[in-house]
Amino acid sequence: MLNVEKQKQICYPSFMDFSRPDNARLINKLKVLSFIRENKNVSRAELSRELLINKVSISEIVDSLIKEGLVKECGLLSLPSGRPSTLLDIDVKSGKVIALAIKEKGCLIALSDLKGKILRLERFAKGESEEETEKNLSDSLSRMLKGDGVRIYGAAIASNNDCRLDKVLNFPTIAIDNIEAQVIAEQKRCSSDLKDMLFIMASEHLSSYYNGIVSTDFAHIKVTDSPICFCQRSGCIDAVFSGDAFKRQYRANLSAKEILRREDESKIIFEALEPLSSAIAVSANSYGAKNAMLFGEYSDLKDEYYARLNNLTISKLPIYKDDFLVFKSVAGDNAIIEGTCLKALDRFFYKKELLEALKKIENY
Repeated sequence: MLNVEKQKQICYPSFMDFSRPDNARLINKLKVLSFIRENKNVSRAELSRELLINKVSISEIVDSLIKEGLVKECGLLSLPSGRPSTLLDIDVKSGKVIALAIKEKGCLIALSDLKGKILRLERFAKGESEEETEKNLSDSLSRMLKGDGVRIYGAAIASNNDCRLDKVLNFPTIAIDNIEAQVIAEQKRCSSDLKDMLFIMASEHLSSYYNGIVSTDFAHIKVTDSPICFCQRSGCIDAVFSGDAFKRQYRANLSAKEILRREDESKIIFEALEPLSSAIAVSANSYGAKNAMLFGEYSDLKDEYYARLNNLTISKLPIYKDDFLVFKSVAGDNAIIEGTCLKALDRFFYKKELLEALKKIENY
């Protein structure tokens, strides 16, 4: 096991006593960090105005964050009148997070700075045994952190199953589903609000994500009378449109790229768009989703395929949903590892969940 000094994790009780000065200061510090992260190059005056914290307290908080090496001054903003304002930014040199993405045929490990920028990315093999995978991870981690004395705040592991690789990491660690990591990356890349988007992972098997809920039920929406699904029922969408389904139909263990590039792709995948549109329509109606996004290895379809999928889906939806669209992923191939980095930052550095819980209490 990699000999890395174990980082201390600050645990917050479910209900913090916000009347205590030290807790109030902590919350305000987190609010300042979060605002600077989301709004690049801000001034103390802007922080005071937007966060509704008096200027004296903001100056004390910012000075403390600068002293801790978490925030830095990054220039001056000239104003029409008065003294120029000093601009602030996150000091990315003060720490990093680690992300792992465990896939069917391989794994990714990444080192990210405090803004979510991936600094190092490496692939390692998924071994025949758990012990072999742990050894491969430990070797990759050793190379990645060699000569790097910067603090590691925590790690996140994206996987579609119960992954125990956290015991190799001597850092606070959380586990998330691959589809959640992908959604986080998609939300970061898109400027528009994706709150009412139904996300569909088209991989070896299908899954969906809507409003914070990961579901495998999408895979088992009945759309035809056959074939038999891996759940032993007939007609599930997963038995028609998924990596597993395509391999069974081609009778070959092909990669997603090989399947999508086959000359006879149109016969199998093109025809599978009809039942896929039925599953999307059923799920969208059930959730009340306004649009859908398809990602994963089997989402890299031709534009004309998406045009057909959209027409088919709209024809199965109520008339008031005639503007419903099925989008293609915008985040790209490294979306899962990128989203996993962001999840680790949200949990271990910016404490996003704590701030969101506090916001709900304040708005109650």
